[in-house]
Amino acid sequence: MTAETPIGGKNVMNNNFMNAPLFSWCINTYKSLPYLKLAIESIRENAFYKKQPIICYTENDDETAAWLQQQSDITPIIEYNKVPLGIGGGTNKCIEHVKTEFFSLIHSDFYISRHYDAPLFDLVSSTEKPLVAGAWRLEPNIFNNVDRIGTVFAPVENGFGVYHHDFLKNEFLDWADEFVKTSNAPDFRKVEGVSYMMRTKYFINNSDAYRPTSYEDMDQSVRMQLEGYNFVVTGKALTWHFGARSSHFLGQHDKLTGTSDRQKQGEARNYQKWLKIWKESPSYDEMGFIKVTDNMREIYNKNKDKYLTGDYSSVIKDV
Repeated sequence: MTAETPIGGKNVMNNNFMNAPLFSWCINTYKSLPYLKLAIESIRENAFYKKQPIICYTENDDETAAWLQQQSDITPIIEYNKVPLGIGGGTNKCIEHVKTEFFSLIHSDFYISRHYDAPLFDLVSSTEKPLVAGAWRLEPNIFNNVDRIGTVFAPVENGFGVYHHDFLKNEFLDWADEFVKTSNAPDFRKVEGVSYMMRTKYFINNSDAYRPTSYEDMDQSVRMQLEGYNFVVTGKALTWHFGARSSHFLGQHDKLTGTSDRQKQGEARNYQKWLKIWKESPSYDEMGFIKVTDNMREIYNKNKDKYLTGDYSSVIKDV
């Protein structure tokens, strides 16, 4: 690769010269404005491909709505819903507005490292087949976790911060540069949370059954697997993830408040829905990726006309 040839090859180079956007950034946010501001800052400052469209969905949040409407480079989607759409539904709304061939979905509490988007775009643009590409993460160790493949935990003390106001972004960026160059972090098969890049035409909607939160991402991953999609999390891309801002910090941007009622109720209710839909509890492979069992495949094939779109209304009406 020369300095004159952008990552991504000849087609990308031509697109850049013509100023045609390659992909759209998609963000779903809920009452986490200080973190959303950092996420947008990181896109503006650190993305390899500059001036790609940014689409942001928020609901029932006047403060975030007002800020979004002031941003000239963001397409805001602002709604007020009695029953919130939540993470999955908000993501669906974002993708409905995408006009580019690809999109990059990130959490509103991400801070992407330098050139985070370049290796992901290389992967998804290298094939016409449905491929879902994600990045490794670095997170503050607020829950005393142990490092696992795909996620490295930074110490709370003498790390890179825990909150929006104490985040050491320059130190993180330097650490991230070194990580992607020297760590030899392996690529592996998984979707790492609700964040990935892919071709827009292959997006499968999150099911409305799980609104506003919990299980919608695993359900989507099951359906993508059943449709033959490929998945990769690459060690060549890294993002900072503050973590749990909508589930444990909701409305309190500066302190850990414990699991929100919205999260607890969603997890309990949607576990019961999952059992109705798939007839067994979720299970995971050695990488932590949701498994598709023979029984789940049989259920899907018998009900594919509805299950493909996430329409589970006939099996969860009593939950």
